[in-house]
Amino acid sequence: MSHPEPEPAEASRRESHRAELRARRRRRAMLRLDVAIAVVVALVGILVSPGIAMAAIIAVLVLIVAGVWLLVERRHRRGRRRLVR
Repeated sequence: MSHPEPEPAEASRRESHRAELRARRRRRAMLRLDVAIAVVVALVGILVSPGIAMAAIIAVLVLIVAGVWLLVERRHRRGRRRLVR
């Protein structure tokens, strides 16, 4: 008992249906990958942002301290020049 050969139109429909299912699976897989990448990027951003903010605060504080130190040095030098003259 052998199965009769499917008609060409029916075979074509089956192949078309299979191709459509494969395309749907591929789209779902790509969507999952996109969502996974977005979640990882968001987590990295959340974890790194406070570190960058702290580094920026420290850098600003260092710049302020350096600026104050330069102003104090400048005033100290001016005071010495006035005493020497």
